[in-house]
Amino acid sequence: MRRILLGFAAMTGFIATAAAQDVTASLKGPAAETLARYLKQTRIPCYTQKGEETCRIIDTATDASLFHGSFKNDPTPHAVAFVSYQCDQTGNAMNQMAIVFREAGGRWTPVGRADETVGMEPRQVRFGQGVITYTGTVLGPNDSRASPTGRGRFSLKVTDRGVTFGKAGR
Repeated sequence: MRRILLGFAAMTGFIATAAAQDVTASLKGPAAETLARYLKQTRIPCYTQKGEETCRIIDTATDASLFHGSFKNDPTPHAVAFVSYQCDQTGNAMNQMAIVFREAGGRWTPVGRADETVGMEPRQVRFGQGVITYTGTVLGPNDSRASPTGRGRFSLKVTDRGVTFGKAGR
């Protein structure tokens, strides 16, 4: 019995260490440092073994990707970060948020954040007329939740008031 408990404790420690990995280490580009600081300083509602509380995004994050570009109607450099995170740390559901940054005078500042975006593993990111579109992985026909194979196209409308998530048109 003692071996089982020690094995479980070791496994739990491994899982906790894996979940607490620094997702900012692989980020590249001019907005990477600002994104890392944002993830470490910004708190979101979360649910832990202790119950409802607020957690730093970095403590719930499991992956992050960062894309840079400029809108067709605004040459100002922008960046969008997609962060996979686990809001409810007592379950197995994953969430994703998108955070948009703008560069002005050498400083990157957040424009807004869209929580609960869809389309994991974002790719084919395009900056259009005040809209960022991307392709993401979604559940396809007959997929299990653990192994999605479908693709969807999504959008982030960016204004001075924030970021709004939506399904992209064709």
